[in-house]
Amino acid sequence: MPAHTAASRTVPAVKPSGPGSPEHHRETATTLIALPWWRRFDVRLAAIFGGISLLIITVSAIFTYVLIIDARMDSFRKRLESVALGLAQTVEVDAIPSLASLPDQGAAWRERWQEKLLAIVRSEPDIDSIYILLATDQPAKLRFLLDASKVSRVASHGELYDASEYPFMLRAFTQVQVEDRVYADEFGATQSGYAPLRTSSGEVAGIIGVDVLAVHLDETRAQVLRFCLVLFGFSALAILAVAALVRHLVRRPISRVLIAADDISVGRYETRTAILSRDEFGLLGHRIDAMAGQLAERERIRATLGLYVSSDLARTLLATGKLPELGGAECLATVVFCDLAQYTRISECFTPAEIVTLINEYLGAMTEVIESHGGCVLDFNGDGIMAVFGAPIPHPDHVERAVRSALRMQQRMNQLNGEWETRDLALRWQKIGIGEIVLRIGIHTGPVVAGNIGNRSRMRYCVMGDTVNVAARLEEMNKELGTRIALSEDVRQRCPSELVHDLVDCDLRTVRGRQTLLRVHAL
Repeated sequence: MPAHTAASRTVPAVKPSGPGSPEHHRETATTLIALPWWRRFDVRLAAIFGGISLLIITVSAIFTYVLIIDARMDSFRKRLESVALGLAQTVEVDAIPSLASLPDQGAAWRERWQEKLLAIVRSEPDIDSIYILLATDQPAKLRFLLDASKVSRVASHGELYDASEYPFMLRAFTQVQVEDRVYADEFGATQSGYAPLRTSSGEVAGIIGVDVLAVHLDETRAQVLRFCLVLFGFSALAILAVAALVRHLVRRPISRVLIAADDISVGRYETRTAILSRDEFGLLGHRIDAMAGQLAERERIRATLGLYVSSDLARTLLATGKLPELGGAECLATVVFCDLAQYTRISECFTPAEIVTLINEYLGAMTEVIESHGGCVLDFNGDGIMAVFGAPIPHPDHVERAVRSALRMQQRMNQLNGEWETRDLALRWQKIGIGEIVLRIGIHTGPVVAGNIGNRSRMRYCVMGDTVNVAARLEEMNKELGTRIALSEDVRQRCPSELVHDLVDCDLRTVRGRQTLLRVHAL
């Protein structure tokens, strides 16, 4: 009979979750929805990129607006200065001082130049008024000689004007002046340029002023503002488009990585990120794919190893990351032996193939019970099973686990007998006088040496010591006691009272191979 069987050691099937499967799409949505949008890296990256870019564009647009306005205003002031100076050179200034001595007070001259100045005003859309002011005996008081305007109020000849609040106007008697901002007076809100009117002898006879209404300046600013807003709008749309593209380019590989990580975390090691780019994301995807492959190989090794040793032992051996070494360490553990009564006679009722199937069902069921209680199956010997509780994984309650496992094994054995009877297999052994298959179990607790024996090329994990021998003898002792579970006094003392209150004291017994008597109890 082979010592190692695998009826209950099947590798759990891995459910595929390829890129096109419904499970894959569902987990994709779950992975992305589970994280609030404001915490997603792609959203924050796009927001940072877009925000900084929009801030730069906004500052640039404002800076551009200011630069264009300053340039326009500077050009406007220079043009205003040029117009004022050109008009000053055009006017017949030498006639101005003698106008007061003429019989008609220079009415003909004023009428002629009024028409000329008005024609200039009408031909220039930006200019609202052109006027000539003369100095008076009163400080800062000026007198209108001419005033040609198309919108503002026209000043009458000789009307006085108080220029005390307009320094540019007063300084114009010495040199050309252009106001630095819009000034408001009774004639309206205007920005003006002035030039001195000099006679041929160099004397200043007065000043000529040119007014531009503030509404024209506002129109200029509005045009520049519209231009900047349009430029800002197109730039903002372009930035938002680029930010969306950046988010998409980042979100896609991150999503693939998250989905792959989720799948790997639940054991779907066949998952791959499928990131083909050659950037950092591609490198990350390649590393994750390689990791998934290594984990799949590690899981395959663990699952394969689990077919020959217990799953706990396989995990313990693989968790160290190193090859196991020969040797062991002493620890306190509980050892359980069990086998089937009259196994030799029962096996005569079946063919070799049939007995293998039957024994595999039995071994699989018992192994499942033992491992579910934290035990480690160390060996199969025909119908015999050797298991240990408390090694290789230590459990403080290893004695209680062993006893509860033994009770559950007896219940499971009764179920197997019922199943075999339903399938008419029990008729085979009932014909030779065996009513049912009986499971005998021996339990002892004490110090053992747990470790690896053998050599460098082949080794086996086992526990050794007197505790193991006593457990094996207790299992044999069931035959002479007529019991199914025999355990030692050490087990009784360490086991909770609710499990051993129905124990039968079988007195002191001689144990084969030992000189010391052993008090035996039976469940």
